[in-house]
Amino acid sequence: MSEISSTQKRWALAATIIGSSMGFINGSVVNVALPAIQSSLDATVSDMQWVISIYTFILGTLILTGGSAGDYYGRKRVFGTGVFIFMLATIWCGLAPDVYQLIIARGGQAVGGAMMIPGSLAILTDLYEEGNRGKAIGTWSGFSALATAAGPLLGGVLVDQLSWRFIFLISVPMAITVLIILVWRMPESKAAEDSGKPDWLGALLATLGLGLICYGLIEASKLGIENAIVLSTLGVGVLVFFGFIWVEVSIENPMMPPSLFKSKTFSGANLITICFYFSLACVFFLLPFNLIQVQGYSATAAGAAFIPFPLLVGGLSRWSGGLIVRFGARPLLVVGPIITSLGFLLLGLYGTGSSYWYNFFPGICSLGLGMAISFAPLNTTVMSAVDQSNAGKASGINKAISRLSGMLSVALLGALAITIFGQQLTINMQQKEIPKTIQQKMSAEVPNLAKADIPQEVSGDVKKELEESIKASFLYSFSTIMYIAAALVLMGAFVSATMVRFKPDSPESLPDERGV
Repeated sequence: MSEISSTQKRWALAATIIGSSMGFINGSVVNVALPAIQSSLDATVSDMQWVISIYTFILGTLILTGGSAGDYYGRKRVFGTGVFIFMLATIWCGLAPDVYQLIIARGGQAVGGAMMIPGSLAILTDLYEEGNRGKAIGTWSGFSALATAAGPLLGGVLVDQLSWRFIFLISVPMAITVLIILVWRMPESKAAEDSGKPDWLGALLATLGLGLICYGLIEASKLGIENAIVLSTLGVGVLVFFGFIWVEVSIENPMMPPSLFKSKTFSGANLITICFYFSLACVFFLLPFNLIQVQGYSATAAGAAFIPFPLLVGGLSRWSGGLIVRFGARPLLVVGPIITSLGFLLLGLYGTGSSYWYNFFPGICSLGLGMAISFAPLNTTVMSAVDQSNAGKASGINKAISRLSGMLSVALLGALAITIFGQQLTINMQQKEIPKTIQQKMSAEVPNLAKADIPQEVSGDVKKELEESIKASFLYSFSTIMYIAAALVLMGAFVSATMVRFKPDSPESLPDERGV
């Protein structure tokens, strides 16, 4: 790539940083705005589950195919197409008149993101020679981490000062900037001619199967798990997903090669990933509702509440990565989940009061410290458990699993939170001897969780008792989910103790994980 000038490389680095940052920001900025979106669009918590889940499951299922599409059709072309799709979908999100259009537009964002995020690193890997590649990718990684960390705080400020719509519209000028750079300053980048065609059939089956499963889990919170529509949707989704597995076993260039899972360490590392991200996704989904709707925080304050988590993960991951040579991955992947589990327990025990420093800060810091200890060893283990020729695919699979685990968490644990809330609200109302007619009306408000509306005809002491019942029921549900999350992460520690076997001989034997 000697014909590529240093100026073109710098422009390419700028374009990939800005483009990927849009995807990372939109993955983290939305959570803190969920209460405002719910109120503005008169939506339910189930609708908010879809706003999050449709982005994560489409991004997770298509991100591997997006990378191979760039190799086959041209990385600049696919990356630019992704930016353009993302920009149009983002405008639609910002202007959406109802929650249903917002959900569809979020799906469009995910399609664009699946083309942008893997393409950005592939472009840098191709354009930069080996001596400077690490520095370029390190710069990209630093800005990506900063964008992810800034998302919740940025979202809170925009919601409080302007409108929730600006959390989406802020990406439009960024997208236009990237497209201008692509047209005028950036060369094409393409893999060798023998690169395999993208696994479109696998991507379609995975997206359809997981989408049906997600729909069934979310609708179960409203219709009940025994409902015929819910059961049939879940059943068809499982069958379609088995079809996806059959295709992956049968074709020549699968997006998720089953042979990689023959490694016990690789399978164990991905099970740990499921435990981590399944647990984390739900706390990041429910915590804004607790902070804003129950504790009375502003959106800005709620966004700021998350800051210790990315700061600890970003600041200490390099340190924990250096411990792998000394101790090996297994001890770190036992200690890290245990500390993370303690964070969930602290949030479950104390996350029912309004004081940030006493009720929330210790738990969030424990989550961040546990993840910081685990993050680098987990990534390194994933890549070291397979042949180096498959390291890119292994890392891509792991990242897809992390996103899909988050999607299933929001759908499943979100539905469970609504169910627990409804049951506890009924118990509280019966104990307070609320009139039966009022109890029946309140039952219809259960899908709204803490935003449940009290009937207009209710006033005085009864209204106050209902407000207290709603708050107490939500906090009971929140604490229960935190305890479940703690147990799941402890399962990750057990998996690590029994399945992970990796200790490098020296720092030089560690794989280069910066690019994946």
